[in-house]
Formats: sequence, structure tokens, C-alpha cells
Amino acid sequence: MAKTVTICVCCGGGIFTTSVVTEEIEKLLKSKKISYKIEPHKITEIPNLETDIIVATGKTQATNKSGAPVLIGLPMFTGVGKEEFSQLLLDTIKQVVGG
Repeated sequence: MAKTVTICVCCGGGIFTTSVVTEEIEKLLKSKKISYKIEPHKITEIPNLETDIIVATGKTQATNKSGAPVLIGLPMFTGVGKEEFSQLLLDTIKQVVGG
């Protein structure tokens, strides 16, 4: 996969939960040798984000102007459903950037 995928990880405050989820996503992407850039944000910032994929740590109906997929990444924080979410994220990356 040649293109770098840009992912925004969003939570209520953009700090603690975002950090944990970012760390887990980074481990996954490194293990799959996927080039990435991850940025932390608050859920309230979703409508204005310019990114390939948005991973929110809480439920949200928010979307952004470019129509980037919004995935609920809480499984990366809790561990419950982590494998399923990981596969969903990898599938979404393939759809967005190809490969």
C-alpha cells in the first residue's frame, strides 16, 4: 500500500482515550506495514476534519464535509471486540486508499 492513510482519533476531550486508542491503532498498522498519520481531536471537531478515516471513541452521528468514514473505535480502548474492529479498520483503509 503506497499511499499514507490519515486517521483522526476523536474522543470527548481529545486526550486520554484518544492516546490509548491511537497507540493500539499504531501497533496494528505497524504490524501490517501500513503507512499512516494519526492526529488526535475532539468529537466536536469531526465536521471540520480533513482526513481519510475518523475513529471516534464514543457514539456519534457526526460526519465531516468530505464524507470520511466514521468508525466507533471503543473496542481498541476496552479490548472487547478488538479483533473485529481491527479487521473493519483494515478493510476501510483498503477501500479509502486502495491496496
